[in-house]
Amino acid sequence: MTALFRNAKSMTSRLALFFTMVAIIIGIFCLILISAVLAWSEDRVGERRIMVDKREAIQFFISHPNATSIQLDPLTIAYNGLQAAPKAIQAYLSEHTSFLGEVGYGEESRMLYMSNYIQNGEDKRLVLVSRIDEIEITHQEYINVMAIVLGLVAVLIGCFTALLTRLSKSLITPINQLCSQLEQHQGDTKRVFKVTKESAQEFQTLAETLNQYRSDIDSLVKREQAFARYASHELRTPLTIMKGSSSLLARETNSPFSKRQLTRIQSATEDMLTMVDALLSLVRYEKSAQNTPLNSVSETDLQTIIDKNKAQAEAKQLRLETDVTGSPVIKASHAVLDIVVGNLIRNSIAASNTGSIHIYMTEHCIKVCDEGEGFNPLKESTGHGLGLLIVQDLCRRYDWQFSIKNQNKVGCEATVIFNEPAK
Repeated sequence: MTALFRNAKSMTSRLALFFTMVAIIIGIFCLILISAVLAWSEDRVGERRIMVDKREAIQFFISHPNATSIQLDPLTIAYNGLQAAPKAIQAYLSEHTSFLGEVGYGEESRMLYMSNYIQNGEDKRLVLVSRIDEIEITHQEYINVMAIVLGLVAVLIGCFTALLTRLSKSLITPINQLCSQLEQHQGDTKRVFKVTKESAQEFQTLAETLNQYRSDIDSLVKREQAFARYASHELRTPLTIMKGSSSLLARETNSPFSKRQLTRIQSATEDMLTMVDALLSLVRYEKSAQNTPLNSVSETDLQTIIDKNKAQAEAKQLRLETDVTGSPVIKASHAVLDIVVGNLIRNSIAASNTGSIHIYMTEHCIKVCDEGEGFNPLKESTGHGLGLLIVQDLCRRYDWQFSIKNQNKVGCEATVIFNEPAK
């Protein structure tokens, strides 16, 4: 029953299945109860009948002390003493001092009674045998009675199930309406949740609460997007000035040391501009994911990201190797991809001391493999730290699949699988 209940998907079907099972169990219980009561009633009728015959038998044997038996009626025979009874009857009663009950089955069924009575001051044994099967209902009558009862129970089960199903539907309908509205209103913050006026007060309160939660979340998201948008725009202005000023200074500076510092400033400025672009792209994506344009990631785009981290790899004498077999199409800007892939490459560089870092790109994923110390989620190292949190968050926002695991021999493997863009 538990498996059947789990297989029922909707609440309506589960309630209908539950009520049906309850109705069937009640019906079976009623059949068993009626059958037991019927058998009990037959036994009580037989016992009362034989007790009536007992008085007549005692009176007869008192007035006819030499008589050994008497046919009281077509069904009942009385015996004056246990020895006068047939041997089959003696077998039932030999171990009892008194007895009242039915023995045998079917046509051999008999109601037996045995007790003592006083005859001329002497204690005598009285035995009565009644063919109880003659007054009990027959097997066919029993089947007919059970069929009638079963029919009535079936009608009652049908009425019971129909009433409970109707009641459950009236209770479940508001929930179904809210579930349907939850599916239809995804991404549409202007639509409100509502249930019929006939719904219970709890469902009215639930709909109002959902509307309040949606309004609060919508306001919170809008404030977050507005802050990110304004902050990004405000950051671009000083960064643009820094970029332009550093380019002008580079023309006037002849000192090798000064040129190196200006180069570092320009590189940091470019990185900050990339992050600002990624932030703006993320805000636009969250605001209207359906209208976000598709971008194809070429081998040149990947190489640009790798070149930004080449100096850091060369400082540790690490080789950056690429293997491109396809160009993925993503719903994200190149700035977002720069942050994701750049963090993976920098993590691999920080976690490696020798060897190579391999960057693979296919039509559906980008994979970064290193030969470093490996990935330990319980250990906070400079190799795999905050950068992975950023990557995980961005992948979650863009519905990309991100995984990182240790390779069989040495190093770890980080993979970003892009979702299939909607056409």
